Amino acid sequence: MQPPLAFDVGPVRVDPACVLAPMEGITDRPFRSLIRGLGGCGLTVTEFVSSEALTRQVAKAWKMAEIAPDERPVSIQIYGRDPERMADSARYCQDLGADIVDLNLGCPSKAVTGGCAGSALMRDEPLARRIFTAVRAAITVPMTVKMRLGWDRECMNAPEVAHIAQEEGAGMITVHGRTRADAYRGVADWRSIRAVRDRIHLPLLVNGDILTVDDAVRALDESGADGVMVGRGTMRDPWILRQIADHFAGRPVCTPTLEERRVVILHYFDMLASSSPIDPDRYALGKMKKVTGYFTRGLPYGARLRESVYAATTTRAACEAVTHYFELLAAHDLRDGFSRVFADPAQPFREGDSRRLDRPETVSP
Repeated sequence: MQPPLAFDVGPVRVDPACVLAPMEGITDRPFRSLIRGLGGCGLTVTEFVSSEALTRQVAKAWKMAEIAPDERPVSIQIYGRDPERMADSARYCQDLGADIVDLNLGCPSKAVTGGCAGSALMRDEPLARRIFTAVRAAITVPMTVKMRLGWDRECMNAPEVAHIAQEEGAGMITVHGRTRADAYRGVADWRSIRAVRDRIHLPLLVNGDILTVDDAVRALDESGADGVMVGRGTMRDPWILRQIADHFAGRPVCTPTLEERRVVILHYFDMLASSSPIDPDRYALGKMKKVTGYFTRGLPYGARLRESVYAATTTRAACEAVTHYFELLAAHDLRDGFSRVFADPAQPFREGDSRRLDRPETVSP
């Protein structure tokens, strides 16, 4: 198997071929900056932005589409069902500095598909083609398309939709290995993506259930894709793209130390607070609580950290809870990662505190 070293989307070099997936409410500027700063990320993608909202000049939509001056290469993803509005939105994204404009044919939520957008477009190939044609004519930067295998198991038409996108000028295709009917249930069907590989000559990304380096290896092998797009895996382990890139480049796979993890999460909290428009304790704290839940799943005593952060009423208190948590892990000599399981679950949470730690959670390297 050819390792995913790099590929080109028109004039845009994606190197390495490890891409951060767009995730609603997650892949804002601070999160994208976090993942890019850890290395191994060849392309970042914004959370999806409504073409209706962009063209109606809704401030929140424009905020979601903001990119950092040094965030390169970066793709802005848009969704909608009206070819003209999608074209206008794509033009706005290009003006904002997007290197790529990505079209969402994958979102399974009823709020999106109910308006015949997202994965609902998989059921309307003529409309999808009109959107592809209009967007391609409106911009000079590459247009890419992210889709699912189909609407349901009776309509697995990703190969045909991908071919239509290729005919209308798309530069890359990403396929999530589930149908809209699957939502996020079951497991991603990477093997069915190979039918897309056989139908197009464009760069192809495989997406869905890539949580480890081994997952990436199998997903590429089964799908025949040129690279991986990882979403939830980066929330579980922000270093996953770096680790996948290390593996395929023949480098030792990065294993973050306890200190590196502490520095990264506190730096991310600081970015959230500094990016809040008015009141960090109101705007940033909610995001801190959300990402703490993602980052600590499966970590020793992660439940206790989540409890502390969820109870915090200020960003400062949330940061103190994180600092305290890592001090606890250091006391258990977990300095080289989270692969060890504590031998003494009765160790007190903090010096002088009578509370006892819960039994350690299952952990992964």
